[in-house]
Amino acid sequence: LPSAAQLASKVRQMPTTAPSTFAQLPTKSAALWQWLTRTRWKPFPWVYLPDSLAFAWGVFVLLFIAPIVAIEIGVTVPVMALGKAEWRQKRMSWVRERLPELVRSVSRPLGRLMLRDALVAIEIGVTVPVMALGKAEWRQKRMSWVRERLPELVRSVSRPLGRLMLRDPRNHSYLPWMALGGIMVPILFFWALRRYVNYGLEFSTLMTYHLIRMGPRFQLFAHMHTLIHKEGHSHNGFFKKPFEFLNCTSEWWIGLFYGVVPWNYYIAHMKIHHRWHNEVDDVSTNLDLDRTNPLSFVLYVPRFTLYWMGLSPLALFVQRGEWALIAKLVQGMVAYYGMTVALFWWRPTFCLLYVVFPHTEACVFLCAISYLWHAFVEETDPGNQYVNSVTILDGHDNIWNEDYHVVHHYFPNVHWSEAPKHFELQREKYAAVTATIFQDTEEGKLLEWLFEQNWDEMAKHFVDLNGKLTHAEKKDLLVRRLSVICDEKGRDGK
Repeated sequence: LPSAAQLASKVRQMPTTAPSTFAQLPTKSAALWQWLTRTRWKPFPWVYLPDSLAFAWGVFVLLFIAPIVAIEIGVTVPVMALGKAEWRQKRMSWVRERLPELVRSVSRPLGRLMLRDALVAIEIGVTVPVMALGKAEWRQKRMSWVRERLPELVRSVSRPLGRLMLRDPRNHSYLPWMALGGIMVPILFFWALRRYVNYGLEFSTLMTYHLIRMGPRFQLFAHMHTLIHKEGHSHNGFFKKPFEFLNCTSEWWIGLFYGVVPWNYYIAHMKIHHRWHNEVDDVSTNLDLDRTNPLSFVLYVPRFTLYWMGLSPLALFVQRGEWALIAKLVQGMVAYYGMTVALFWWRPTFCLLYVVFPHTEACVFLCAISYLWHAFVEETDPGNQYVNSVTILDGHDNIWNEDYHVVHHYFPNVHWSEAPKHFELQREKYAAVTATIFQDTEEGKLLEWLFEQNWDEMAKHFVDLNGKLTHAEKKDLLVRRLSVICDEKGRDGK
């Protein structure tokens, strides 16, 4: 995010730059239209969607989520950054001493709210900065005993539960997050629904729900979607007898509050994306787009939206005559969109802000992640998954080792806990093709550099396992791989 000084500088420059900006508008608009109407090859079914319409659709989707997302970012990110700095100050010692009572002062009225509706929504908002401040405090030396004991305390509960309930006890860390997503978030949703029915639309309630649903710096959102992703790959489900009734909890229950169409991961993600690995037969491919051009992402938004909704996978399965997959996918679509239509008929505004918005928000956020994960392609070997899937070492947001995306695609049977070890075992294969590897960063920063065309910063974090490339050569390699555009001959998958 830009600093206050940078924003102020830009505002001061606006009166002087505005005339030239408006003068260039006709020329830039003509260039944009020429770019959108140029003749180019597109894969099925996108050949039937004109780029001009796709671009307008993408802009509309981004504008639809922009107001609430701007507040989510504007609250959760700066609060966490400011909290980290402020927490270390001497003047904050009284807060550190009184924080337990502060938490209780919030939790007590929150309990009354859940039981007797005695507190307004804004009081819950206190928990958001408390969580951010807590994350800053977590890193302090005085908190070392908590860092050492709290994770083990959680594991002391999740491990025996994992052995008791799960097919693979190594997944025991899923359970605390499933409890948060499957209990806390639904309680908040129905609390918001009750307030809407009784008092109408309340901005404080709306933002309280979405801020807590997303979590500090989107951590709850990220963990829930990763859980749903993992469940889509678990053909037999997470749970064993007699707890099998909890299988599909993530996709059919938690996912409803995060905009996920049931069975979409299980069918579309598994039977399309992991069949073709983003090659041109994959309906969520970006290989026919120039990823060095930020405007290409706007064209990609409606493409991923139709994929996320289940419509483009449905079209592909119909073309291929895969009727069993169609039946399964349609089952989830009917359930999700039937629920949405019923809620819209009853409370249209509530449905738009509490159901349609999370669905659209998930489309855009996961669209960006998908766009990044498979943005790099080697022209002579477009199906090389060591290149066309990104690996991030020492990632800042490495949830259940999702940052080892090559392992996820090329070796799907490797358990996520063994992904780092598997990477080391296959290190020579990564080095042989100069695999797409970054270090000490995260998906959000890589997307920022991609959209800013900041190849210098991206190259600084690029890892050449052979140790031969100069900084300039790394830049050239990244730009070249981002510029590769595949046509109908660019098929190299299963």
